[in-house]
Amino acid sequence: MQSGIGVVHNALLLDGPELTVVRGPFRPAPRSFLHGEPVMSPQPPWFVTNRTAATTGRLLTDFAAAPRWSALPRIFTFALRG
Repeated sequence: MQSGIGVVHNALLLDGPELTVVRGPFRPAPRSFLHGEPVMSPQPPWFVTNRTAATTGRLLTDFAAAPRWSALPRIFTFALRG
């Protein structure tokens, strides 16, 4: 067996999924700035070094309970500052 044979992790039970390989440079910040690739990727809230994890988690929980468009800018602000 080689990689790409069979169906694994087909959570949506899609018929006939196809293998996709994506290749490209991936350098998360701050290394991306050294190579001239500015990236604005939020740090995951479960990282210990994320400064806004508690606030982002609370905002995401509130949004899951009562979704509304007006809450998204604040969530994005705290997520990107993490």
